[in-house]
Amino acid sequence: MTGRGQIDAVIRFDPGPNVVSGDSDTGKSYLLRLVDYVLGADQLTKTIDEAAAYETVWLEFRNEADDVLTLERSLQGGEVIAYSQPIGDLISDDYFELPRSPDDHIRNGNNQGETLASKRQGRSVDPDVTARVFPFFGLPETVKLRKNSDGEIQRLSIRTLLPIFLVDEEAIITESSPILRGGFSDTAEKRMFSYLLTGKDDASIVAQEKREIISAKLKAQRDLLADLLAPLHARLKDHVEAEEEESIERLEGTIARLSDTLEQNATERTRLHSERVAVYQSLVKSETQVVALDAMLTRYRLLDDRYSSDLQRLDFIAEGSYYLDGLQTSACPLCGQALEGAEHDHPDQPGPKFSSDEVYASASAEAAKIRGLQADLKNAISDLQKRRDGWHKGAREDADRLREIDRLQDVVLAPARQQTKASLDQLVKRRLELQSTRADRTEAARLEGLKAELERAIEEPPKKLKWAPLDPMATTELCKEIEAVLRDWSWKDDVRVEFEESQYDIKVNGKFRRAHGKGFRAVLHAALSVALLRYCHSRGRPHPGFLVLDSPLTTVKQRGGQSVVEAESDRIEPTIEPKFWESLAALNPSMQIIVLDNKEPPLEFAKAVNLQIFAGPGANPGERKGFIPAQVRS
Repeated sequence: MTGRGQIDAVIRFDPGPNVVSGDSDTGKSYLLRLVDYVLGADQLTKTIDEAAAYETVWLEFRNEADDVLTLERSLQGGEVIAYSQPIGDLISDDYFELPRSPDDHIRNGNNQGETLASKRQGRSVDPDVTARVFPFFGLPETVKLRKNSDGEIQRLSIRTLLPIFLVDEEAIITESSPILRGGFSDTAEKRMFSYLLTGKDDASIVAQEKREIISAKLKAQRDLLADLLAPLHARLKDHVEAEEEESIERLEGTIARLSDTLEQNATERTRLHSERVAVYQSLVKSETQVVALDAMLTRYRLLDDRYSSDLQRLDFIAEGSYYLDGLQTSACPLCGQALEGAEHDHPDQPGPKFSSDEVYASASAEAAKIRGLQADLKNAISDLQKRRDGWHKGAREDADRLREIDRLQDVVLAPARQQTKASLDQLVKRRLELQSTRADRTEAARLEGLKAELERAIEEPPKKLKWAPLDPMATTELCKEIEAVLRDWSWKDDVRVEFEESQYDIKVNGKFRRAHGKGFRAVLHAALSVALLRYCHSRGRPHPGFLVLDSPLTTVKQRGGQSVVEAESDRIEPTIEPKFWESLAALNPSMQIIVLDNKEPPLEFAKAVNLQIFAGPGANPGERKGFIPAQVRS
């Protein structure tokens, strides 16, 4: 501790065993309170008159790598300042010369430290003592621990870890758990102990929502369901479920029949359409043939008329040759000579001269030829007429069939289809209404079920999550370590230690620690703390690496030169105190134990420990009165 005009109050501890011995009111317990304060306590829980003029407390750590961490905190409160330099390098040589202004900067050079919160508040992520001290001790800074039965997690802080390495004079004799300090942090302290034993934290745990939040969500869901049910109930108000089911069944049958009728109608319409296409093609073909045959018949009849005209002409010629001989002599109209008995010379009209017989014969032959041709023509006309009549009859039949098809489509099928479809549409619409009502009823029943479940969930007590117990192998190994410590402290070889998880305390030979007197309780608390330090060190488990025990032996009474506890019925070896000192003197230097006690080790063990004696008010010259040195005033 430092203060203007005050001599430094300094104490140094070595690796391994350290003992501060002396009378009461010499500042032994005050040392532990100062460490607690620098490590983030809200206030200094113990004050002494001798320290009234001091202003600042400084705490220096060194780790195995010989790194330095110095923490500074005003005794008036406030935040903590961290440095990577020793205390001696931080304080000015002239700092304690008087007079000094209260505003003077007391640190050497530019040794500006890092300001740390004593502990984080709420969701703050600002650097705090834990964030700086844990990495220095070799512990992760972001260890997560479960803080309640709902699985919520919190960060492990130096304050939660404190009961493991700072055991004050009240805690060491408590009847309650040596690990738990009570209050709302019990769960976090239990999980801290599990973390030390196993090296595993609770970062992977998924938290259960708070009951208030769950209840609010459930009520909101229930109210939402009530809002959804209101319109459903309004629509179902005038509907009877049995009638709906019967109506739907009847409608399904009728709809099926009408659907079959429509399908048949569609099939028939498709068939008639295909037939109409074929009949129409046949009609077109027949009409085409009739037109073509009519044209041929017309030409053939014209030819027949020509044949008839030729026959009439030939008949006339033939008949004329018969009467030719009975005519009077007549002059030739061409040459003027008599027609009979003279040769007629007609230069412009060459050709043979025919007699009446020849004319008749020629006309008869030509007529016979024409009659033959005309007979053939009449046969052809007759054949064409028959073919024409056949095609015409087919065309008439096709036209009649087309009209019949159109009548079936337009007069029979179309109205039937329209009427059936209209009926079907109405039935389908009605079925949809009934099915919608049934769906509403089903949905209402489902929502009612959900609402009932929510009501039960709101009313039922919150479910507590089940959590795994402490690792039985780890607790067994720790108990073996405690047994080894107790054997070192004079217990018999068959000593048996059990860890009672329900109390977070130990039983020795079947008897709870809290069932003993305060002397025995203090010794067993110290044994647990020492064993835990040894357990973590030997297995590489997280631990700050040092332990401060306040008054582990003070309540052990002396009788006949031997140490016994208050209760004679405890039946332990009467050599607890000397064996304690012997065991402490043999401590591995890689660990550090600081014992604050009114008693001091015997001479044969005193040389093996860093012993510092506070002689009190009656200190002789050269002896240290206490932690606060006597002040020399100029």
